[in-house]
Amino acid sequence: MVFLRRCWPSARTLHGYTYQRLSLGRIYRRSFSSQIPIPGNLAALKSILKISEEVTDALATNKPVVALESTIYTHGALGDDLDLEGVVRRNGGVPAVVGILGGVPTVGLLPEEVARMVEGSPKKVSRRDIAYLVGMGICGKKIHGGTTIAGTMVLARLAGIRVFGTGGLGGVHRGGHESFDISADLTELGRTRMAVISSGCKGFLDIPRTLEYLETQGVLVSTFADGRTGSVDFPAFWARDSGVRSPATIHDEEQAAATILAQERLGIESGLLFANPIPEEFSIARNEMDAIIAQAIDESTQQGALGNENTPFILKRIRELTDGRSVLVNKVLVRANVERATKIAVALSQLVAGDSTSSNKVISSANVLVAGSVAVDLSCNYVGEDSSEHPAPHLHTSNQSHIGQSIGGVGRNVALAAQKAMHNSKVRLCSMIGDDLAGSTILSSLQASGMDTSCIRRLSHEQYPTSRTAQYVAVNDANKNLVFGMADMDIFTTHSFPEYWNSTVKTSEPKWLVVDGNWADRDIRAWIQAGKQNRAEVAFEPVSQEKSTRLFCSEKGLESLGVFPKSSVNLATPNQYELAAMHAAAHRHEYFDDPRWWEIIDAFGMRGARNRFVKLTSASMADAGIPQQAIQLLPYIPTIITKLGSNGALLTTILGKDDPRLLDPAYEKFILSRCLSNHPAVGGVYMRLFPAAEQVEDVVSVNGVGDTFLGVLIAGVSQGANIEKLINLAQKGAILTLRSSQSSFTMPPDRPIDTMEDDDPMTSSSEEESGFASDDEMVAQTRQAQIIDKDSDEEELERFVLGDTANFRENLFRDESRTDDANARFGEVGNQEDDESGSDLEDIDDAELFAFDVGGTAPGGKKELTMAPVAKNQQIVEKNTPAWEDSDDERLTISLANATQLRKLRISEAEDVISGTEYTTRLRQQFLRLNPLPEWAREAEGRPAKRRRRSSAAASDSDVSDDASVDGEGAALPLDKFLRDASALKDGTTQVGKKLRPEVIDIQRSRDIPDTHKDEVTSLAFHPEYPVLLSSSISSIMHLHHLAPTAHPTPNPLLTSVQVKQVPVRRAEFLYPAGDKIFFAGRRKYIHSWDLPTGTIQKTNKMQGHRLEQKTWERFKLSPCGQYIGLIASTRKGGGIINILNVNTMQWIAAARLDSRGGIADFSWWSNGHGLTILGRGGQVGEWSMASRRFLAIWNDEGSNGGTVMELGGGNGPVLIGGDRWVAVGSNSGVTNIYDRQDLILASSDGELEIKERPEPTRRFMQLTTPVTKLAFSPDGQLLAFASKHKKDALRLAHLPSCTVYRNWPTEQTPLGRISDVAFGRKSDLLAVGNDAGKIRLWEIRN
Repeated sequence: MVFLRRCWPSARTLHGYTYQRLSLGRIYRRSFSSQIPIPGNLAALKSILKISEEVTDALATNKPVVALESTIYTHGALGDDLDLEGVVRRNGGVPAVVGILGGVPTVGLLPEEVARMVEGSPKKVSRRDIAYLVGMGICGKKIHGGTTIAGTMVLARLAGIRVFGTGGLGGVHRGGHESFDISADLTELGRTRMAVISSGCKGFLDIPRTLEYLETQGVLVSTFADGRTGSVDFPAFWARDSGVRSPATIHDEEQAAATILAQERLGIESGLLFANPIPEEFSIARNEMDAIIAQAIDESTQQGALGNENTPFILKRIRELTDGRSVLVNKVLVRANVERATKIAVALSQLVAGDSTSSNKVISSANVLVAGSVAVDLSCNYVGEDSSEHPAPHLHTSNQSHIGQSIGGVGRNVALAAQKAMHNSKVRLCSMIGDDLAGSTILSSLQASGMDTSCIRRLSHEQYPTSRTAQYVAVNDANKNLVFGMADMDIFTTHSFPEYWNSTVKTSEPKWLVVDGNWADRDIRAWIQAGKQNRAEVAFEPVSQEKSTRLFCSEKGLESLGVFPKSSVNLATPNQYELAAMHAAAHRHEYFDDPRWWEIIDAFGMRGARNRFVKLTSASMADAGIPQQAIQLLPYIPTIITKLGSNGALLTTILGKDDPRLLDPAYEKFILSRCLSNHPAVGGVYMRLFPAAEQVEDVVSVNGVGDTFLGVLIAGVSQGANIEKLINLAQKGAILTLRSSQSSFTMPPDRPIDTMEDDDPMTSSSEEESGFASDDEMVAQTRQAQIIDKDSDEEELERFVLGDTANFRENLFRDESRTDDANARFGEVGNQEDDESGSDLEDIDDAELFAFDVGGTAPGGKKELTMAPVAKNQQIVEKNTPAWEDSDDERLTISLANATQLRKLRISEAEDVISGTEYTTRLRQQFLRLNPLPEWAREAEGRPAKRRRRSSAAASDSDVSDDASVDGEGAALPLDKFLRDASALKDGTTQVGKKLRPEVIDIQRSRDIPDTHKDEVTSLAFHPEYPVLLSSSISSIMHLHHLAPTAHPTPNPLLTSVQVKQVPVRRAEFLYPAGDKIFFAGRRKYIHSWDLPTGTIQKTNKMQGHRLEQKTWERFKLSPCGQYIGLIASTRKGGGIINILNVNTMQWIAAARLDSRGGIADFSWWSNGHGLTILGRGGQVGEWSMASRRFLAIWNDEGSNGGTVMELGGGNGPVLIGGDRWVAVGSNSGVTNIYDRQDLILASSDGELEIKERPEPTRRFMQLTTPVTKLAFSPDGQLLAFASKHKKDALRLAHLPSCTVYRNWPTEQTPLGRISDVAFGRKSDLLAVGNDAGKIRLWEIRN
């Protein structure tokens, strides 16, 4: 959390001093509206008011921010599924929940903080209560407070927020002219400038007097017309019209935004009320509501509910009298109001951006974003009288020297070099400076050099009193060799703004993000994560030996580094000493113990590689361990360029499985190893030593040499160039820097100095001893504010880099000996997908089709496919052999991956080389696909069926999908062929019995489901017969995926999707045992069934005689026998009810009522479908029989602290209660109890079923600390999965019957997220996990 001060412009610039004697609230308000701040007040405010980092950044960068009250969570009765923050974010805004957390007024509460408030008996806080709660907090009494509309306005205004979205405003109560019962919301609107968007005031208030009072307070009241013409009514909360005309009408969000801005510019301090009528389809008729409100008010008067008790009493009675309809309407209108508030905030932000002359800029896209340091460098060169004989300065005394100032910093140097190489403004530097003279100097210098400074963040002394602009002092001897250096870089390690950085990366949309090592460990990870989230390639500049280790820091509390092919960092350019430091840090923090790292290292096949290291580099390098260290870091950084000074640069990179260099003889000498295993991504390792481009004798300075090297390199790869062709160019840029006194290639002085080699630890990286920067220390030169004219060396470099005036890509990186486009891409750097859009095979001549890979190279360097020569003694053909069969076919090998037109013959993406015989067979199959047999050549197959529109599942290629849209009753695309032709989807494997061992499980990550839901995955279900996975989400989408991880080109392809309009699907299931129907439902008063063979969609919305009990159909489960559907009723009267319907007729047939405090938590059908086990929230568990329509027994879950979920599983259990062996029960405390149902039954002499009333669980699983939300047994009964969606990665697997939790999975690196559902495959060999981000991941469970 950080603090924010925001000054609002006002015409009344001197009023701040005039009102110093007023209340604290008035003082703060005037200080924000005044251009002249009140002394002392803002400093006092920042020590009290906390504002989240995200809101701080949004306000500072003119992002739309919407304030939200916290009483809607702490004292409301609308449930915990409002998701108002999500509404704001989905509409482009930043939510700011306002409240008092532990005595601290806070703007921008996090979800977990709101949860703490709700659980901590919060007070309801209006303006009058704020100082009391804050004062108690200062005294050590931490009290939580949910702010009302008035309280929220006060705190949001202090933070600088303009727009506030809420439900309904308070007002003048009926009879208020006598009781003076008037809401504080109205007076707050009269004195606090805030745009409040609500559905008018509560409908039971005196609306005419409320509007009259607002007029007296000087509050603008305007109602959205929503397409209506003329004057419109002020809304009455639940009803669109109140019968009272609105004082003003507004037509759209842009008009509202313009009004807010005008109010602000005029300095008018009163608020604005924009009334947003409830959507018409959800409104309640005015006459009906008037009658209900009158009854509720009469009862409140009779029962003496006055003052602050009046509104809660009336709202409760209205909820009861409308049978809960008012709650649904309330939810709808508050979401609609928040959505409209966000749209207003967005329009206002755009209006301010277009009219503002402030420093808030709309950030454009950039090819390269450099996140690194910028500093003022002082260089002190000793020039004493004895400097010729004793070049070193004298210790413990003053020395005569020449002192020069320049602007440096690794990030600045890299960005400047990239900008010069690219010769455009598509390079942006993101850094921090202090609010001091050094910071101003840096800004002036960067702007003078033409650099983009929109992302240079200046930290004010008021908010960050310890922040200082980074500075570095270098003390050099008479020969300009570094003696020692002093660095002050605390600004980069003590201030962290990850949300701001992520926003910067998202807005800039860079192709490459460069991160230097000056940031703190956690911030380096934050930058890398931001780059990956926004699909940018990431390069790491180590800076120095010490700082290079920050990439491989302890990962406790940090997100793990990704490993190839999903590596977090794509490129690093250390020198040999930084490489050794990085390797040592990775070893020290156990990065080399990660199973993912071992998997890639094993794929390299690097056993006994010393001779190859010596051959590719040198014996001295191999002895120093340079190539070995690079190889061991490759899984985390797939491309490493090690700078070796006068020895050049060593490129080490991972080659992908399909990299053409693996088959090209021209690159054979650089192939260090090839992958001999069946790894899906690794093809081999490539190592190449590039000699120094030139041996430089006239070295002026080594400052920034490495930075220039990286800057030129990144400039090239961001333009799509081949990194292998860039290294020599980057070295030439570094050479010009060696000859320049500045830290980038500019004007070199004429006087030569001693040679400084790049592999010297003292000179190639001045921070190796100083702790500041590597390859980048600045030498003495007086800073010049003006732009310096280019000298001949700089012009030569620009001509070399850019050509005369020609295109960058065509001239900078053109190489006449360059191979084809496929050969021009390298590993993870500058990688582009291969073109697979070749022409069909029917247009290719036979001679071209039968081309073979003979390992030759064409004159142009391209792979040559030709007919293999045949020896004479092999040309004898047997008499009876068909002429089209060639005995040499089996001895030939053909590469399918290396020829574009042959890739479509592959069975899987990883496949490459096949025999000639197999090649001929596949060509013949491809020909038959393109040219089917004519009618006369086929046997009669009967009259062909009429063609009909069908889904992609009915097509022969399962990787093509059509989306069906469902709206009520109708039809989706039928999946008739999918159900008829099982051979199209059968996975070809048979069920093989397997027995899992306890404690350690063999589980491997499989290919994820490629399609991500737009919202939380709510249910997962495997088809009972076919390898098909059904998934759903509250984004109203259902997917059917064919589980085929080796399918090409898309693993686990999508069969079909269905969009269910206005139904956030919360549960979807296949109907067992055939799986020919899918039932699905959302938080609605109906359920759908989808008949897969016909595509028919049926909707059921009535339950005769039980309609009032079933206000939502989302909590249903289908019986395994396929005959019944059970639904948990909405009512909790008498404990709780489960209604049971016949699946075929959808008619009610029975109800199971369990007397449990709090209602029913969950239930599960017996495996035979003849009954169900029901869990009450109070811990009661009932065994209910369909045959007798009654409970056979009721028992209690031991130590239950509020039951949440339950599940049955396993076989060979008691037949009397369904045959399931195990029952698992999850609770609010995170504990999962598992019971052996055989142990539940007591011996009985009369044959009646008797169950222990309070049995002891077989085992208690206490690994989770948050409420258990999901339980799942594998079909074979050997595994139990239990999970919680309230905490990230909260999933465990338990072995049965040993009831032990596996300790080797999941690990800290297992990518789970917040788990929303879990399911096992029908053969118990697959585990599917869905999370709140909409992703579905699969794991294969092996024997």
